[in-house]
Amino acid sequence: MTATDLASGSQEQVAEPGRMPLTGWRWSTVRWALIAAYVVGSVVFLVWQGIPTDRLGIYGAILLLLSIVVLGRGWAAWWQMMLDWLPFQAVLIAYDYSRGIASPYSAEQVQARAFPTVGVHNDAGIPLHVMFPIDVDRWLGQHLGMGAMPTTWVQEHFHSTSAIPWYGVLVSLTYCSHFLVMPIVALVLWIRNRPRFQVWMRMVVVLAVAGVSTYFLYPMAPPWLADDAGVFPGPRIGRYTSEGFDVIGLHMVGGALDQGQYLVNPVAAMPSLHVAYATLAAGFFWFGKRWWQKILLACYPLAMSFTLLYGGEHYLVDEIAGAAYALVIIACWRYLRARGQRRSPLVEEGALRPSRGRGDERGAVVSRRA
Repeated sequence: MTATDLASGSQEQVAEPGRMPLTGWRWSTVRWALIAAYVVGSVVFLVWQGIPTDRLGIYGAILLLLSIVVLGRGWAAWWQMMLDWLPFQAVLIAYDYSRGIASPYSAEQVQARAFPTVGVHNDAGIPLHVMFPIDVDRWLGQHLGMGAMPTTWVQEHFHSTSAIPWYGVLVSLTYCSHFLVMPIVALVLWIRNRPRFQVWMRMVVVLAVAGVSTYFLYPMAPPWLADDAGVFPGPRIGRYTSEGFDVIGLHMVGGALDQGQYLVNPVAAMPSLHVAYATLAAGFFWFGKRWWQKILLACYPLAMSFTLLYGGEHYLVDEIAGAAYALVIIACWRYLRARGQRRSPLVEEGALRPSRGRGDERGAVVSRRA
């Protein structure tokens, strides 16, 4: 991988020392050796500890990898990398904490997994919504020809016994991809195309803020919680999102902050940010792709939607809302981008038109070449 001018985001090569001062080893060899060790260490961690789900741990691992990538390119490159990533991490960590604040349950109730649904309201006095998503999903199930709520229909048809089906592994992996896809996309974009990385992270932050705001303004019980409270209609709903890991010997690890139960909001259900971020990832790369590539991209949010119904984590109406949030953000991004492209030629033409001097003509030639 060639060195890039990280401060400007251009793809021009910049000078860097070819070898380490003391040992004489090539920096490229050192980087690749450390990346290989990083990959081995990551595999060992996954086998022994499981798939991480806390943002502090994930982003700490990303910063370590990026520090290896910029090794030997000077402190300016490393500091630019930190400036690119730390503000976004701060915002997303704040998202985690604010999500916990939006919960109507105390830390003691979360620790004891005691989630009443009657007489429950958050700090703003907004009551917990339980029956609305049930009524909407009943209506959706009838009009989709299921004859039952989508969550019930999926579990009855795909998890009708206590045995873990073979595709349970795929379900668990799809569910955990929510914690990994967004930072991995950011990592690849930062290395290959820093301007697109900045656009991606802005969209991620906007979606997080929109989700937390809705959690606070509209706390809603997911299917598994409504079932625990005895108000979910039909057969009992199971939570099957992580059981597939039992088949292959893996599990999920939440990290120190999540284990403390301070960030958990059991009623952060409307919208489904799992579906929202899956839709955002697919939509971000959608434009300009071939038809078969678009089909593959569309499979991800569809697989995530199925996973959440299968696992009893969300209603179909939550998933529709999550997809709608992401699509609105993508539409706004496309609109602002097109608007900026329409204005840029007009600005350049207006700036050059009054000038008649030789120097200005030279500036016009440079502008056209750019």
